[in-house]
Amino acid sequence: MSYTEYASKPTLAYCDRYCETTVSEQFERWDEDNWRIWVVQGSMSAGKTVAAVIQMVEWAIEYPSTIGTIVADSLPRLRKDAMRIFLDYCRDTNLLKASTWNATELTLTLSNGSIVEFCSIETLIGQGAKRDFLYVNEGNLLTWEQFSDIEPRTRKRVIVDFNPTNEFWAHTKLVQDKSRKDVVFGKFTYKDNEGLDTESIAAIEARRGDGKSNWWRVYGLGEIGSLEGNVYEGWTAIDEIPEDAKLLRYGVDFGFSNDPTAVVTVFEAENGDIYLKQELCQTKLLTPDLIMKLQEIIERDGDALFVCDNARPEIIAELRANGIRAIACDKTAGEKMNGKRYNIELVMRRKIHYRSCDKELEREYLTYRWRVKKSTGETLDEPEDGNDHCMDAIAYAIRDLHRPRFAFR
Repeated sequence: MSYTEYASKPTLAYCDRYCETTVSEQFERWDEDNWRIWVVQGSMSAGKTVAAVIQMVEWAIEYPSTIGTIVADSLPRLRKDAMRIFLDYCRDTNLLKASTWNATELTLTLSNGSIVEFCSIETLIGQGAKRDFLYVNEGNLLTWEQFSDIEPRTRKRVIVDFNPTNEFWAHTKLVQDKSRKDVVFGKFTYKDNEGLDTESIAAIEARRGDGKSNWWRVYGLGEIGSLEGNVYEGWTAIDEIPEDAKLLRYGVDFGFSNDPTAVVTVFEAENGDIYLKQELCQTKLLTPDLIMKLQEIIERDGDALFVCDNARPEIIAELRANGIRAIACDKTAGEKMNGKRYNIELVMRRKIHYRSCDKELEREYLTYRWRVKKSTGETLDEPEDGNDHCMDAIAYAIRDLHRPRFAFR
């Protein structure tokens, strides 16, 4: 049964805006060819979310008594985007009149017994319940572990869409894995959305500039990039630290009330690549509790120097009194740069990998930006303050690797 059988004639022309996208046409081909996992990369306004929502509805109609799940990293994100599009579409096609919408449970039950549900990833992890169809909205905001938990519990089809702000597991674990024979990949831009109005196209193309900005690369061309204005770029998300990576340092940035205390472990592979592991990122941590947590870290990952924020010498002294090899970091100027800029420069020289499950570290990496002078729009040679706790911890540890060592005879 097609969704058009639920729609009245006066609304059909209005609904053409939803259906006239190249993404939808590609979905139709993929469905006919029985691909299981559809990886959908695209620019803004490419029609990814609209096409995926419609596809979930059509599957629910075509296959009676099935369950379709639309998931994102959080319910607020779902409500703002996919759920809003879903409810608008259902109203436009009169599907809501032929179905039951439960605003509390966020489920739509069709007259044929099929259900479409909206969930945050936290509510799905570890559940044994299965589904027939799955749509992961903005998949780059989920970890590989989270996706690996819910994907095998899906019987028929899986859609994963995203704006390609950086390379992540959809590329490395699905598209680039030659052993996967059930994955199909598509890249789309706003130009593939035949239903996009001229005003929206003009607004996007007004941001093109010289065509070289990261924003244009990601949101205009649908190509993999990193966020514009970021301090760091090119870091790679991984699942686990390689077993042969050597423990080098622990970086520690102290905080308390509003700012968290952050601890990051720094490993190094034989080829010189740096691997990061977020150990701790917590507010209101008293020194005795911090000591206990650091001792647990040593027991788990091994003993190494803890390179700490030098602004709190009294805490460093307490750590040392409790057998923890803690030292103050170096924030002095170097190579004609101020201390913070020099520390950042040293991190930039290394190829960095971080665990995708370390969400606070990842969030800081993706949002750690250079300051911009409001009056002129000029980008300053210093990072924004306040979003840098893990980033500072990393910089302290890596700077210490460059500290001169003295041999004693």
